[in-house]
Amino acid sequence: MKTIIIYLSIILTTSLLYGQSSIVFDAGTFIDVGTGADICAATITINGTFSGGGTFCNLPVEVEIEDDSEIPEEFSLSQNYPNPFNPSTTISFAIPKQEFVSLKVFDVLGRRVEVLMNEIKAAGYYEINFNSGKLPSGTYIYEIRAGNFVQTKKMVLLK
Repeated sequence: MKTIIIYLSIILTTSLLYGQSSIVFDAGTFIDVGTGADICAATITINGTFSGGGTFCNLPVEVEIEDDSEIPEEFSLSQNYPNPFNPSTTISFAIPKQEFVSLKVFDVLGRRVEVLMNEIKAAGYYEINFNSGKLPSGTYIYEIRAGNFVQTKKMVLLK
């Protein structure tokens, strides 16, 4: 008898969870549902990539694909603004999927003078402020590396 009660309890709990839950997958998320696996929720919102042979609860479940206008379509590094600058400038970049991002500043001899970013970032548009601190006037190079994307730009510091 205990087995039946536990079984009914699991069915009831699952039914309540299914009828009241919502799952949201953030932009840049990759969802791989294995064959025979189920994702169950009342609504499922996907802002990433879905693949696999699994199902959504073996039933037609409403799946919303949210507006991706906030997610860039490609990697980019913008020219800093203002340029020339003194003492600070803004560097903007975009990444279309989650990546480890490295943003560094070098002098014209190739010596690294500043690490502005060195971390995993979600898909999106970013701005970072670079304060030149005690650096002398001159031309500097800033470089972004995100996945296989690498790009550099020049900026001029005038004091």
